[in-house]
Amino acid sequence: MLLVVATSLSGQNLMHPRAVAMGGAFTAIPEGVFSVSSNPANLGFPADYHSYFKLGGIHWQLTNNFYSLLTAAKYGGRDLTGNNGELQAEFIQDLPDDGWRMNNTLNLALPIVNFSTGNKAFTTNVLYTSDYYVSRPALDVIFGNIEKGTEYEAELRMDAMTAIEYAYSMGIPYENLAVGFSLKYYQGLGYYGLAPMHSSGTIVVDTAAFILNGSGDYLFRQSGGGRGVGVDLGLTYRDKSGLDMGFCIQNIAARIKWNSPTLFSEGLGNSILGMMGDQLKKGIFKVSDLNLPFDGESYRYRYELHNIAGDELFEGDSSYSDFFYSSRTIIEGDSATFMTKIPLVLRMGIAKRMSGDLLVALDFSTSFRDRFHYNKGWRLSLGIEYTYLSKTPFRFGLSFGDISGWEVNLGSGLHLGFAHLDWAIGFHRGIWLHTMQGFHFTLGSYFTGKHRTR
Repeated sequence: MLLVVATSLSGQNLMHPRAVAMGGAFTAIPEGVFSVSSNPANLGFPADYHSYFKLGGIHWQLTNNFYSLLTAAKYGGRDLTGNNGELQAEFIQDLPDDGWRMNNTLNLALPIVNFSTGNKAFTTNVLYTSDYYVSRPALDVIFGNIEKGTEYEAELRMDAMTAIEYAYSMGIPYENLAVGFSLKYYQGLGYYGLAPMHSSGTIVVDTAAFILNGSGDYLFRQSGGGRGVGVDLGLTYRDKSGLDMGFCIQNIAARIKWNSPTLFSEGLGNSILGMMGDQLKKGIFKVSDLNLPFDGESYRYRYELHNIAGDELFEGDSSYSDFFYSSRTIIEGDSATFMTKIPLVLRMGIAKRMSGDLLVALDFSTSFRDRFHYNKGWRLSLGIEYTYLSKTPFRFGLSFGDISGWEVNLGSGLHLGFAHLDWAIGFHRGIWLHTMQGFHFTLGSYFTGKHRTR
């Protein structure tokens, strides 16, 4: 038995194609409206143009730390237990030691309501983010890599959210320094996920015989509406030699209170939540018989195993429903509010214009929690931009760390007077179509106002 993952789109943090193409090394150098998602302090410095107006944009990232087209060709649709489990042993060896995590992001910039003028900006973006995780012990149990006398923690994580993010940003200069802030308001349209503090499971293998016992209890929460706030703070220093240094703290106190609907979400009801649920059923749970209703209620799922012989559980024609006792209970009247926190992010970067045409940038960033596409741990990004052909600049970037592992990025643009179009693409853990484990694509168009004379 092999679970094939084909998840839906999702999203968090719209990035300018220039930032993606440079591997995310962008904290010290954004301009105008593109400073909002990277470092609002840069609004305090003169940009190339006095004003920027986005016509639209899409930022799409799909990634995981295991699955690729090569993996699908090797294991997809095949009985892993055949040939005395040879293929099963190879599959287990290939599974990531830190568990299997799958994430997808989609962000749409709405036209007209994304603009900057002078040192101020206002942005409106639609976010859709999903994040799924299965721990290595849980994977070992699922795919038959179990040993006597061992207890396996079945850690599972699941989060998906749709929201509209509004942000008002300002940069304030002081000589070579600038400080900035973004005040963000979230209008939640749909959420589902497992409550981290109320979801756990274990499976124990008997020390004397190959017998399994275990139980699990998971709280599955949903909501069709919510509201929340967050703050970003930035600081940028520009040296007369052309060296720029930037620092930004994102998502300070950022959280969304669900079951706290707005007028807009009340008008939509649970329609957005239902669409999110349909994507999940067609993706991760496409080959399962798990019935997940998406009606805005909270459910408690329980399972139990009692004296199950391991060799029977992992027979090729067996089904988990033959051995598990499971139940689903609706939590009556569960209209109480609950919070989802958006992880804090630290970003710091330096950039230097090596010549009139070559810009080099370096960034370090980290988050403190594995949730909503964010990854606990450091990420290093290095990017270059070559503008010898100013109407069609070339951008390239490398990054290491985060959920994408290592990433190779490139991009360009077309700049004709006041009309601009930029694009970028990135490849995760592989530069070939059949070996990469994810990709990053972003496209954006915008108009600019009068060219600024410095």
